[in-house]
Amino acid sequence: MYRTCVALVGAAALAVAGCGGDDDEKGSGSSGGATLTKAQFISKATTICRDTKKAQLPFNDEVNSLPDRTDIKRVAPLLVGALGESRKGFDKLSALPAPKQDKALLDAYLAAAERLLDALEDLANAAKESNRPAGAKVARETQALTADASVKAQDYGLKGCGDVF
Repeated sequence: MYRTCVALVGAAALAVAGCGGDDDEKGSGSSGGATLTKAQFISKATTICRDTKKAQLPFNDEVNSLPDRTDIKRVAPLLVGALGESRKGFDKLSALPAPKQDKALLDAYLAAAERLLDALEDLANAAKESNRPAGAKVARETQALTADASVKAQDYGLKGCGDVF
């Protein structure tokens, strides 16, 4: 059971991998920057998500190397680090100027991703406090949030971004 909790926390740490990439454009809610076509947006988002997944590898490796019966507090810094990468990537992804006709779909995806990031912050806080019941509860909730973000990413055609957060 304990290993399952650490695995859930570890999985959440990896799921939190936001995005990272270009940050010289303004957000989907912003009128700044040149509007991208759908193909351009997907291409840039794919790069951002791929780069973020690379940034998450050290966290993944460390979680996977933790021995059984590891104190959940040891996982907290990994969650915090992964969450930091995710927030950076989320900011970069949200800064991409969305194609006008797709703004509502992308806003729905970004809202789902932000809900997931907020839940993962709660998970990191539970780990910091060594609160296994709270951590397990949030970890279970993140599964549905991850699925929601993944479906929305897939619906839009985003490649490699559905499992990034």
